[in-house]
Amino acid sequence: MIFYVMDGNSSTHKKEDFLKIVLLGGRDSGKNAVGNLILGKEEFGTKERTLCSSRIGEVAGLWLTVVNAPGWWCDSSAQSTPKLVKREIITSVALCSPGPHVFLIIIKATSVFSEKRRRALEEHMALLGDTVWSHCMVVFTCAEKYKDKNPEEYVERWGKALRWLSEKCSQRCHSVVPSDNSERTVLLAKIQKLVTENGNSVFEMQEKILRVNQEEKREMEERTRLRCHVTILQNSKPQEAEV
Repeated sequence: MIFYVMDGNSSTHKKEDFLKIVLLGGRDSGKNAVGNLILGKEEFGTKERTLCSSRIGEVAGLWLTVVNAPGWWCDSSAQSTPKLVKREIITSVALCSPGPHVFLIIIKATSVFSEKRRRALEEHMALLGDTVWSHCMVVFTCAEKYKDKNPEEYVERWGKALRWLSEKCSQRCHSVVPSDNSERTVLLAKIQKLVTENGNSVFEMQEKILRVNQEEKREMEERTRLRCHVTILQNSKPQEAEV
């Protein structure tokens, strides 16, 4: 299920006018909280979903589309991730037609970013193709007591694995305390800086990947519909009279 929240006169704005952001990361990484911080309101609940959630809103005159993709288990390979979740990660791009400007890779700063987690992240990012990295930025979520720490400290703490991720994102890293609304301005400024560096271009996924994903999604929906139909027929059969 996809959720839309239309604020103000957003219907009068063209899709091209929106800054489109996709939130990616492991389960319980803080994606929901970062989405709420960006939009300035509680749009994403605390519960982790297996389907994409999309929100539209206006922040300081800037119209935004924020898509929260389902998270994966941080220590699990993409092979172990349910097909539905992997399809929804790809679907997150389609919800930002013609494509998202920025992918925010959310990581909980207090969690150990091991080599195993690095491989899991790399495998899940590979679902989107190699060109995705030029549109990526790492966002560390931290508690109030770690507010004064900068992203370089987190990268240094977890060593080689996190340095790899930082380099893949061209050292575009930022840390936020999601509960502190004052940090929204700086985060949005960094996002817009990345968009400018990319010449305001959006990420365009290979058409083949999107097409295969849509076909698999339709097949799954059709199987679900048929199962429901069979169940309804079985439940509607008259019960045999007892002897």
